[in-house]
Amino acid sequence: MANEANRSGTNPVLAILLIAALIGLGVLGYLYYQQQQDVVKVDVPGFEGTISKGDGVNIEIGKDK
Repeated sequence: MANEANRSGTNPVLAILLIAALIGLGVLGYLYYQQQQDVVKVDVPGFEGTISKGDGVNIEIGKDK
């Protein structure tokens, strides 16, 4: 009788693996988001650009607004 009750439910190992996969995807998404954020935005006459963690320095000289 105990075996019948266990068969009708979800497999606990499968549930744990699914939860671990979802947590892993969340952590990877957070790390990707943090890497893509701008650290400094450069906006002075004659210069425009950004300095970010992921791409480094991206400055354009003499760009008209």
